[in-house]
Amino acid sequence: MQNPISTKLLDNYYKQKMNQSHPTKGKRRSNITWLINGILITFLLSSCAHNKGSEDIKALLHKQDSLKTIYKEIASQIEAVQNQIEKLDSSSHKKLTIVSSKKLGLTKFEHFFEVYGNVESKQNASVNMEMPGTIKEIRVEVGQTVNKGQVLAILDKEIVQHNIDELNVAFELANTIFLKQEELWNQKIGSELQYLEAKSRKESLQQRLATLNATLQKFIITAPFTGIIDEIFYKEGELGNIMLPLLRLININQVYIVAEVSENYISTIKEGTYVKVEITSLNKSIEAQINRLGSSINPNNRTFKIYIDIRNQNEELKPNLLTILQIKDFEADSAIVVPSGIIQQDALGKEFIYILNKEGNTLKAKKIMVVSGMSYNNETIILDGLSGEEEIVLKGARNIKDGQKVRT
Repeated sequence: MQNPISTKLLDNYYKQKMNQSHPTKGKRRSNITWLINGILITFLLSSCAHNKGSEDIKALLHKQDSLKTIYKEIASQIEAVQNQIEKLDSSSHKKLTIVSSKKLGLTKFEHFFEVYGNVESKQNASVNMEMPGTIKEIRVEVGQTVNKGQVLAILDKEIVQHNIDELNVAFELANTIFLKQEELWNQKIGSELQYLEAKSRKESLQQRLATLNATLQKFIITAPFTGIIDEIFYKEGELGNIMLPLLRLININQVYIVAEVSENYISTIKEGTYVKVEITSLNKSIEAQINRLGSSINPNNRTFKIYIDIRNQNEELKPNLLTILQIKDFEADSAIVVPSGIIQQDALGKEFIYILNKEGNTLKAKKIMVVSGMSYNNETIILDGLSGEEEIVLKGARNIKDGQKVRT
């Protein structure tokens, strides 16, 4: 039959082993307890196996009490040493949440909104024929630079030229007759009617001749301004139509950008407003300003037009090129600006951020309610709640609570 005292000791031993899965602050002390109890139980079981007498049991119990007294003294000393280690161990701060921070200060804040625009040329003309006729000669090519007044094409003017030649002959005769009649009239010879008829015929032919010469010039097509031949729509020998353009002439030294802006910005957008022009196809950015504003609102999309003049000396900008316009609609010289990502909301939708308060050698997070304003380029202006001298929490702000100890 098993000794009841031994059974009780075994039960205590197994209970302590079961508690091993739930370590406490005195983990080392528990390990020593298990070790000592294990030694006692082993010793008692061994002794009980050879001596079943009550005297031996009493002796063993007395020895157990002595060992427990020694254990309590050792456990107390171990606990005191552990407390000293925790105070002296600099690695204990590793248990604190790591955050990064930034010292605030007043800074400049600018807000922009984005619209799309198209490049257009101030001198972009479709050159038409003023008179119908067969295209006899085209003197330019696509891409060629021409000067103002340079001949671009010549139409067949043979019929008009024949009419001019005939009128020249008739005019010479009429002029000769007029001169003779005038001479006779000055000598008081002949009738006044003959003189006036001769004069009228001469002047009539003279005017018709001037008209035909002017018409003849319309068969010669010249450049209305200096530019580049962008496209030619006819070929030599084709019959020209005054309703269709002969060619397109463009001057791209001076271009402008036109864009449509919502009427909501009509009170903030003015002439001189700063604009950043981004041309993604050329990987180019240009600083400019609005030069002109449209005078009406488009009823279809509730927008008005803005115009931005651009110098195009290298002729990189082509008409109809797509651009992105960043238009400034707000600016503050001294503002409190924070990264947009650190602004959080509570259950009621109110905004807050965390700042750091230093208490001795300890850093604590403090929750501050704020009111935010405009945001641009991942930065937000704070209208209320901060003075601009705080140290705000950046990374780790979403993993901490108000009053929590942290480290940087």
